[in-house]
Amino acid sequence: MNKPTTPTTCQVSDMLNSIYKFVNDNPNWLEDDEACARLSMAYSILTKISGPDMVTDEEYEFVMDIHTALKERFCA
Repeated sequence: MNKPTTPTTCQVSDMLNSIYKFVNDNPNWLEDDEACARLSMAYSILTKISGPDMVTDEEYEFVMDIHTALKERFCA
């Protein structure tokens, strides 16, 4: 069985698409504790399976916007 030791671009793309869909489907996610917890977990997983060099500039901006929003909410 061939199991990659690093994530494939497909895994990163799937995670980004899931995050994007969640944010679009839940426009008030920042006001919902459960939604924030879910996005925090997704962000954490994404940063463990990928790095900035594995995403486009637009994807990076999207992820960093979520990170900043979560940080401001939890650290405010």
